[in-house]
Amino acid sequence: MPPEPTGALLELSTLLKHLIVRAGTNVTQLAEKIGSPRQQVSRAVNGREVPSIDLAKDLDPALNAKGRILALRERADLERRARKIGAVLELNRTEPSAGRTLPATATDNETMVEVSPVVDTNRRQTFRAAGALALGAIADDLSAKLKDADPDPGDIDDAEAAVRGVAAAYLVTPHAEKMELLVPQWTATETVLDRRVSPAVRARLTQVAGWYGFYLGLTAFDLGDDRTARKMLRLAKRHAREVADLLPAQSPRRSDVLLLEGSIAAIRSSIAYFNGAYGEAADIAAQAREEAHPYTRPILAGCEARAAAIARPDSTEAALADMQEHVWDGPILPGPNPGNTAFAHGFLAVSLNNTGQGVRSENYARTGLALEKAYGEGHFVQIAGTHNALALSYLRRPLPDPEAAVASVQDALEVIEDRPTRGVIQRAGEMWRQMDTRWPNLPAVRELGEQVQHSRLALEAGHSASRAV
Repeated sequence: MPPEPTGALLELSTLLKHLIVRAGTNVTQLAEKIGSPRQQVSRAVNGREVPSIDLAKDLDPALNAKGRILALRERADLERRARKIGAVLELNRTEPSAGRTLPATATDNETMVEVSPVVDTNRRQTFRAAGALALGAIADDLSAKLKDADPDPGDIDDAEAAVRGVAAAYLVTPHAEKMELLVPQWTATETVLDRRVSPAVRARLTQVAGWYGFYLGLTAFDLGDDRTARKMLRLAKRHAREVADLLPAQSPRRSDVLLLEGSIAAIRSSIAYFNGAYGEAADIAAQAREEAHPYTRPILAGCEARAAAIARPDSTEAALADMQEHVWDGPILPGPNPGNTAFAHGFLAVSLNNTGQGVRSENYARTGLALEKAYGEGHFVQIAGTHNALALSYLRRPLPDPEAAVASVQDALEVIEDRPTRGVIQRAGEMWRQMDTRWPNLPAVRELGEQVQHSRLALEAGHSASRAV
């Protein structure tokens, strides 16, 4: 663990925490406001390192510090340099040197010391005498710190491999178990990023942290916790931007950034869709798909099509054509469900249903269901979702078949019985309400109402458990 801050660095940490609370903000929001990496701001706020002069210049006006952050930063930097060359100076703020006054200023319920911008003459002379010796000692110490702070290369390889393992396991793992797996991995990665690591290592680990943020957002969405999902996806998006800034222009790893960005956009579109913001859902997906990674392009096209079918039907066919043209036939990569042939059939069915074409939709839903089952019964979310698409096709036809629709919805709910999933349960509830309005006396419809309620209670229980992880 890094040593506890002392002297001016402790004063600076205390001041920053006070000003952040007074401003009604937090480290993440502050970092976003000034355009600096969150980890860099976090290290300054927690006294883990002296902030750079550029960061101090950004923080001072952002927190209305009136020069106090800059002055304390200068003192902390002087103290740090003094320690490097063994010239540890006595900097006790409660016992100022003769002839120097340090007036106290009251701020809210806390008394702060007004810091003079004038550097103590003795300290200045100490550093001038040290000269090149001080710079050499600082350089040696920094090199050692960078070397010691970087994790073992094998550990970084393992972290990236773990993300690929999450991608493979996500489709078949119950959501509550995903939370138990993801949270410790995410927090451990973020803890390493709070240290001073080399740029190359920071780029790789920030990408890993971004993926964990994505999967935590996806899991929260699957459990119906949209607020947490949005927060985690925003964090993942900031990580993706930071990686893009760290990578050389021609780095092959930029493809991984595109994959992460497209994955985030697909789930943001899904959140908007399941909250009835269909135009927003279509826009998010449409804006992301043109430059998307090949893995996420068909997914984004499908998300756009199902939302556009409700918000602006005229653009649905173009999105569906793009989805079919770019179907993914490669391995599972980190991100949402693969945009493979089964995905394409399922989203064709949903999109056609949303335009009222139930007869056309049925064949796509049946084919998609058969393909999803062929991939493995463990793909419970995809199988249940396609059962729902088939159910809706029975309702979106000239002569609806409510009993067939009920049977398909019941199949969907049975698939996720021990693994409650928000999208499946929400769609089941919507179809039940439609049928209850039109056929309230049908025994099958009444029975479905009870099953939907049971599934909702199970989802709420899973949501509560996930928030406790």
